[in-house]
Amino acid sequence: MMWCALAVAAGGACEDRKQAEGGDPPSRVNSAKTAARKAATPEEFCDAHYPPGKGPAFQWPGLAASTPPPGPATGWRWINVWATWCNPCVAEMPRLRGWRDKLAAAGKPVELAFVSIDETDAEVAEFRKAHPDTPPSLRLADPTKSPAWFREVGLSGGQRIPIHLFVDPTNHLRCVREGEVRDQDYAVVEKLLGS
Repeated sequence: MMWCALAVAAGGACEDRKQAEGGDPPSRVNSAKTAARKAATPEEFCDAHYPPGKGPAFQWPGLAASTPPPGPATGWRWINVWATWCNPCVAEMPRLRGWRDKLAAAGKPVELAFVSIDETDAEVAEFRKAHPDTPPSLRLADPTKSPAWFREVGLSGGQRIPIHLFVDPTNHLRCVREGEVRDQDYAVVEKLLGS
């Protein structure tokens, strides 16, 4: 529970809580959305969805000096906000990288970038040393400013990580989603990137 206290202090929440009886984790966002959602459309999948060219222009938040932002995207960019102490964040990383490869093979390449909200570079480096399959990651310079960044991209309330930002080839936000993605979400992600 210590990591959840840290999540709240960093301006977010973590959804790695199991039900008391050891069942599935609770809803990806909050108790108001506990019913299983059918993610048939990008509008249903995204917590903030913008029509082409109508979303805010994407800007990187302040990043730690050790992790400068990537250059301009040449196509779609998928940004995953995570933390070393968030089990759902870590668990979905292989899925995201697999989907990136599958999308590229289907002619829908996407640049995948990870942004940690851990407090220090040392925390991320230590985690990556213990888990060598963890991909390289950018890191917010000041994780306490993450709530302001999340509001800028269209989220409100108590944000839960992981958070997914989909930026279209014109550098406009198209979709922002709170919570992990699951296997059944692949089709809607593919649809979103084809729009």
